[in-house]
Amino acid sequence: AIDRLIQKKDDETKETDSVQDKNVADMFNSQLPQIKGAMFHVETRAAGENSAPVTIIQSEYMRRMKELSRIESGMRFYGQMPDEYTIILNSDHRLIKEIREDGDKATAEKLKPVDADIKGLEARRAVLSQEQKKKADELTDEDRKQMKDCEEQIGKRREERKGILAEYAKDNKTLHQLVDLALLQNNMLRGEALSKFISRSIDLIK
Repeated sequence: AIDRLIQKKDDETKETDSVQDKNVADMFNSQLPQIKGAMFHVETRAAGENSAPVTIIQSEYMRRMKELSRIESGMRFYGQMPDEYTIILNSDHRLIKEIREDGDKATAEKLKPVDADIKGLEARRAVLSQEQKKKADELTDEDRKQMKDCEEQIGKRREERKGILAEYAKDNKTLHQLVDLALLQNNMLRGEALSKFISRSIDLIK
C-alpha cells in the first residue's frame, strides 16, 4: 500500500492499542486461512470511517529479499521463507466497530476471570523479577522454576483468552466476509475457501 511506503505529514492514520482493538485483532487472526507459503499479522489502525474496513499489504522488505534470492546465490534462503502480509483492520469503520462491540458483549463474562488471572500472574511475575534482580548471580534452581512456572501459566491463560475470542469469531459471518473480500482483492482466495465465500454471499443477500 503506497501510504505505508510514503508517510505523509498530514497522515491521520494511527495504530491503536486498546484492549477492545486487541480483542478484535485476535478475533480476525483466529479465523485467517492457512495458506501455503504465506504468513499473516493482524494490526488495528484508525484510518477514517470512509476507508476500507480491511486491507492486506505485503512486506516490502521480504518481497525485495525474495526477488534478490532468485539472482543472488548467497540469499537463496530468503526464497524458502513465507511471504509476509499485514492485515490492517480499520477501527473507524462501522463494520469493524460492530464486530468489536458485539464481540466484547458476547465474551465479557468468559473473559473476566481469565483477565483477572492474567493480571494477578503478571503482578507475581513482576515481584519475582524484582527479587531475582537483587539476587543476581545467587539465583537457585527453585527461583528459576518459579519464574518458569509463572510464565507458563500466563501463556496458558493468554491462549485460553484467544480461544474464547476465536469461539465467538467462528460464527460471525460479517468477520469472515471481510476477511474473504480482502483475500479476494489480493487474488488469495481460491478453492474451497472461494466456494464458501460465494455461498455465504448468497446467504447474506437473501
